Amino acid sequence: MNDKVLTVFAPASSGNVSVGFDALGLALTPVDGSLLGDSVSIMPGAPADWMLCIDGPFAHALPQDQEQNIVITSCRRFEQAAREVGVNTHPLNITLNKRLPVGSGLGSSASSIVATLVALNRYFGRPLDRPALLQLMAEMEGSISGEVHLDNIAPCLLGGLRLCLPGGARQYGLPWPGHWQAVVAWPGTRLETRSARKVLPNNYDRKTVVTHGAQFALFVHHLHQGEAGPAADCLVDLLAEPYRKSLLPGFETARVELTQLGALATGISGSGPTVFCIVDDGQVAEAAARWLQQHYVQNDSGFVHICRADLAGAREV
Repeated sequence: MNDKVLTVFAPASSGNVSVGFDALGLALTPVDGSLLGDSVSIMPGAPADWMLCIDGPFAHALPQDQEQNIVITSCRRFEQAAREVGVNTHPLNITLNKRLPVGSGLGSSASSIVATLVALNRYFGRPLDRPALLQLMAEMEGSISGEVHLDNIAPCLLGGLRLCLPGGARQYGLPWPGHWQAVVAWPGTRLETRSARKVLPNNYDRKTVVTHGAQFALFVHHLHQGEAGPAADCLVDLLAEPYRKSLLPGFETARVELTQLGALATGISGSGPTVFCIVDDGQVAEAAARWLQQHYVQNDSGFVHICRADLAGAREV
């Protein structure tokens, strides 16, 4: 414990990365140095109960009742988990700087959860080891999305590209080509993960599943071999995109235009409505960003960022 303000930043993330439905996630950081992610600050004091203050550009999108906020839910669950390993905690003043839009496909809830639990774990002397912390984060994320998965949690916490096994806390780092950039565009609209899952079929035909599995395996193989071009060719979504693209007005047009501009691959970030494209040239990235700003962003709230992989993950700032 300490009597200083402790602030933890947790970066945005893109789940699925087209070929890895529910199993791949990439942490993102804008190349211009701006912050794309949430931060949580712990304030010294002795409140009778956990107290939450919310600020930031997307604070208005969160419920006013703090008991409905995932940050407070995470605080109470951390308190319980720490007690189970023999560590006593006490309520604190928490401030959430909400810099990620809700329902954007950029790991908004994961960012809040990770920042909160990393901050609490550090403040109270790290009572939870990494597997326990990951499991707790996955449970918190699952309470929102409806299923336990780490494709946003793991990259947000640990940075880089993570391969995540569904239903638990097992995850593995994968190499990411250092010259790749990801241009991400949020149109300024909201799409809930639960709603995006409802459009997916309950069953897939065998050919689709076999082809998907082969593409996924080949993508991982090419990454480990340092073969960036062939790896980019594998970034195809056969499981979710065919059903979700109808929820994203302008997505098909964006794919065609971005490909013509030189993008290596284009896809839906997480459940959407954010889209991303992978590029290996700075001028192509700038051209793609301009096109997306002009043609995909729908209102003044939307944004476009040219990003690289965030290799640091959650960190104290």
